Amino acid sequence: MAELVPLPFAHLLRRVLVEWERQRRIFDLPERSFWAGSPLDLSVSFHGARAATGVGPAAGPHSQLAQNIALSWLAGARVVELKTIQVADRLKLPRPCIDATNVGYNVEWSQELRLEESLLEYVKAWVLVHLLASLNPARLRPSELSTLFDLSVGYSLAGIRSEPVWRWLDALRDARPLIARLFNELPPDLAAIADVAVPARVSDCVTLSTFHGCPAGEIEAIARHLLERHDVHVIIKCNPTLLGHETVATLLGDRLGYDDIRLHAPAFAEDLRFEDLLDMLGRLEEVAKRVGRSIGVKLTNTLVV
Repeated sequence: MAELVPLPFAHLLRRVLVEWERQRRIFDLPERSFWAGSPLDLSVSFHGARAATGVGPAAGPHSQLAQNIALSWLAGARVVELKTIQVADRLKLPRPCIDATNVGYNVEWSQELRLEESLLEYVKAWVLVHLLASLNPARLRPSELSTLFDLSVGYSLAGIRSEPVWRWLDALRDARPLIARLFNELPPDLAAIADVAVPARVSDCVTLSTFHGCPAGEIEAIARHLLERHDVHVIIKCNPTLLGHETVATLLGDRLGYDDIRLHAPAFAEDLRFEDLLDMLGRLEEVAKRVGRSIGVKLTNTLVV
């Protein structure tokens, strides 16, 4: 597969406006496939903020490009978990990195884009979502437009404390310079887009992903750092290894019939244990309460096989 290349912001905007005006589609998605809203209130509260639906993509290769995020929004996604970033951003990944014909097998490590590129993609996506909300092609009610972005970072305390990552996180807490840069670079025929109101804070929630074998103390230290230094809500991704080798083997093989999945026993010895997670969350809840934020868990992340 070819190298991933983000598209210029002006190109994305022109595609949105031209496709919608001429073909009643956006990024090749026809109007009939847009989410048309619901007579029911599908909203959820996510760390105290409201999202119009509880639907959205989890972090993956699909959620690292602005146009993909915009497409998810058109289909009804209102909680978008952005692709995980890390300080090591010059990776060569095998393709395809995910095979999900039945069981989802994943050989990917992290982002395919450089940190600076990911930062700009997420801000472009944030602006696109607010442009689409203003355009409102599916004629949704105002209450059906509210959208939240959830950042995702990994994978070690040293990496997350590094200057490139903390600058990246700070830039999304206050994205006004990047939003202004995008608008200022628009050609005259698109300059009116700058009138769309775009909130400066792209996200105030970070999902933490760590490698198998990351010590419990390091996971706790990362979560504490994100709460205290970056003033964000934190979600910790937890692996199925929490339950222990015997329980997971029984669930997958005897209960669910996945006899072809071969568990990696050493991962269970090194990974976070359930009782340690409970103790950790108790301490982190106190930290989160003190800084006016919240702590949560995502069940479940990946399983080494």
